[in-house]
Amino acid sequence: MKILYFSPIYWNDLKQRPQHLAEEFAKMPGVHITFVEPSISILNSIVRQNSDYKRRNQIINDSLQIFRPSGSLRFPRSCESLDIFHLNQWFEKRQLKNLVSSADIIWLGSPVFYPLIKSNNSKKIVFDRMDDYVFLTNNALMKKLLEKWELELLAKADLVISTSNHLHKHSQTLCRQSYLVKNAVDTAILNINVDSLVADELRRLKQEGYYIFGYVGAIDHWFDVEAVKAITDFDEKFVVCLVGRNNLNYNFEQHNRIKYYETVPKSEIGAIINAFDISLYPFLRNSDRIDTINPVKVYEYLSFNKVILAVDSEETRLLNWEGINLYNSLEEIRKYLKDIDTLQRPFYDQEQLENFVVHNSWEARAKTIMELLIKELQ
Repeated sequence: MKILYFSPIYWNDLKQRPQHLAEEFAKMPGVHITFVEPSISILNSIVRQNSDYKRRNQIINDSLQIFRPSGSLRFPRSCESLDIFHLNQWFEKRQLKNLVSSADIIWLGSPVFYPLIKSNNSKKIVFDRMDDYVFLTNNALMKKLLEKWELELLAKADLVISTSNHLHKHSQTLCRQSYLVKNAVDTAILNINVDSLVADELRRLKQEGYYIFGYVGAIDHWFDVEAVKAITDFDEKFVVCLVGRNNLNYNFEQHNRIKYYETVPKSEIGAIINAFDISLYPFLRNSDRIDTINPVKVYEYLSFNKVILAVDSEETRLLNWEGINLYNSLEEIRKYLKDIDTLQRPFYDQEQLENFVVHNSWEARAKTIMELLIKELQ
């Protein structure tokens, strides 16, 4: 089975659902994965003074290869709303022609790739609807394009896999072959015996008597800065550690007890989470769109049996573990902070924790999806 796997995330970016699933699929007998990265427009490379627009080929092993089309003749994707002759897609389609022709299944990890394969009528198409893509972008032109392409893709796909109940319910209205397969735990992060300057500093702060609240992940327009400030304002011994790319126009360093760190290698994340006293999922509850997010970071926190403070959403409610403490307001956060030492961990013993990890690993998710592929597409 040859799968042409279009990913919205680059292979060497922080490891997420696309890389995990591609790796797990490639371990299965008779499966070959070509992992297609998004092309990078030459204008983007000029602005950033790099050569990332160039074509890229990399062989990982006999069952897995990476391909990035050249973006040397491409403008930014948002310009395609003005491209009535679809010239922006022509060069990419040409580069992908042989890969599409030899594939058994075309896997799309985002609707942004749909225009590149929409004229194909002979291959099975899988749409892995892992995010609410329209919500995640602030680019008005891209919002319109993504909304249009996603609706078309949902109508055309032979199989749709959604990560959250909210997305799954919507997918079912447009595609009969729609299934729910949520996110998972990366078992590699369970190795905490790694060097990490961030973890070292957190352990030092704990020795000095500070109580560490922590969040690992992207910081963007959905992030609740006020929730973080409410924690540090509550007690002078409360420190909040934030690790991840900061896309907000906000300087966390103006607060003495908010410790912000740039993105770290994935290998360090386990050691950092292990140093937290309380793990945070501080997203804004200002839109129903938060209900579309199946929070992979909460799975990571659970895999370390950490007490969690999380915004109330459909997906956090469905996780339904005792150690996930949900809130809808700053006042509810403060109520938890008053009794912070009484909050219970999610799992009672090591056996219960290990059982959670085994049944919620990326290996388990990939097996579930492969069973669906064989059942629905063969």
